[in-house]
Amino acid sequence: MQNIALIALISAFLVGCGGSEPEPKQVSIPYPTDQSAVEPTVARLLQNTGQALERSADDPMKWLRHGSALFANAYYGEAAQSFQHAISINPEMPQATYLLATAFWKANRQEEAIATLQTALTLIPEYDMGWRLLAKWQLERGETLEAERFARRAFELHSERIGTRYLLAQSMMDDGRYQEALPILEEVIESNTAPRWIYTLASQCYRQLDMQEKAELTLQQSGPPLADWPDPMFKHIPNLIAGKAELAVYALHLNEFGGSEKATPFLIKALKVYPEHVNVRVALSIALQKSGQLNQAEQLLKELQGEPNLNYWKQYASVYIAKNELANAEMSIQTALNIDLKNPNTYDIAALIAKKQGKKEEAVIRWEEAGRLYNELELWEKAELSLAYATENGSLSQSGLQSLALAQIELGHYIQAKATIQKLLAENPNHQIALELQSRLPEE
Repeated sequence: MQNIALIALISAFLVGCGGSEPEPKQVSIPYPTDQSAVEPTVARLLQNTGQALERSADDPMKWLRHGSALFANAYYGEAAQSFQHAISINPEMPQATYLLATAFWKANRQEEAIATLQTALTLIPEYDMGWRLLAKWQLERGETLEAERFARRAFELHSERIGTRYLLAQSMMDDGRYQEALPILEEVIESNTAPRWIYTLASQCYRQLDMQEKAELTLQQSGPPLADWPDPMFKHIPNLIAGKAELAVYALHLNEFGGSEKATPFLIKALKVYPEHVNVRVALSIALQKSGQLNQAEQLLKELQGEPNLNYWKQYASVYIAKNELANAEMSIQTALNIDLKNPNTYDIAALIAKKQGKKEEAVIRWEEAGRLYNELELWEKAELSLAYATENGSLSQSGLQSLALAQIELGHYIQAKATIQKLLAENPNHQIALELQSRLPEE
């Protein structure tokens, strides 16, 4: 009887011990708050990365991938949570820390972003692009001296990066030290391989130093700066973009700054998930045309699912020109003109069609209008080019000569401007606009 009682007591004790053991802690995997608003393609991606996490919740790389998928599709708050969990498992993860900093920045948590990026750089102090990113953020915040300090650190680590040189010079210029910034720019602008946007900064620097001739010369080679410089820390992000809007934006951005060859895979991917995005379709059609696939470029336009816009009809005209179907090209460009009479590039295309049709007088009129509209937009180089085409195919009208002289003066092409103005004055010595333009020429 005692044995039975003892066994019962032991059994009760074991049951009691078993019941008191803590249950395994459930890991909360971050997902977008409003699941109903998540696009199906994004939902499938996050389901895959989330399920991988459920199977290996102690793997920091799985948290990094899930966070990267959230980040790629603009869920920055949720991405930050995932990166933080990865870092809590392994604090020495520079890429997760770097991405966490950027997620904070995109979520407008700037102080946290800067502190986190500095933490990442303690792990990878020789990573010059990280110091450059830190300089860029400080410059955007107006912290000029801090921006210069970090840009200089990046420059010391890797002086060959043009983006770093740009930020260093910009920070010094923002501090009013144009004379110090100039040598940093001049060291590269003489190279034919320098990107156009570095000339833009050099032109601004020359202008501030009252070196007008050099300012005009560099302005001729200028172009807009890149929105973002390449950074290996983000190289996996584009492949995780699944959202329609995010993928379209990235594909078009890459097409503009990286070229159609690099952009084509992303344009194809974007069009697959966002077939009604007209500009993505147009960009892919242009890429196909450039590679000689004219029928495919045309077919893509025929399969339009969205509402046709100006770019759509201009590209249709371009394809028809390439196929020498000029009547169709003319109809397409007229549709574009009906949409927007103020787009100068449309007149350039119309002029080319007219020239190919043997209508040289019409071509001249179209190119003159393109030049005038480019001048209104202060796109002087494009204006001069359009008007040069007009001159090659006929005689400019007085208004065309005025437009050409204005563009030439703005570009600093004073010898050419003088000759153009003389043509105006030869017809009418009292031509008021010609006399005003002449007064802007430098004294000999």
